[in-house]
Amino acid sequence: MPLDGSLKEGVEKALAGETKEELRLPYRDERSGKLLLLFIKRGYEFRLMRTWKLLGICELKDYREEMERDGSIKKWLEVEIL
Repeated sequence: MPLDGSLKEGVEKALAGETKEELRLPYRDERSGKLLLLFIKRGYEFRLMRTWKLLGICELKDYREEMERDGSIKKWLEVEIL
């Protein structure tokens, strides 16, 4: 189910209580109306606070499961832009 509304509020709600290390989270952008896929990874934990890292975003229509299996997504997410 895609998130709708405020990106910050939607992601915070979706991540509440999440235990996985990496997530693929669908999100509908209000401005463009496009369905996006957010690539999120667990960050640091400090007492009761947990951080999450947004590693990448793509349009959902451009994402395919084969890209996960052949390692394309992993390579793409490891790229650092300086």
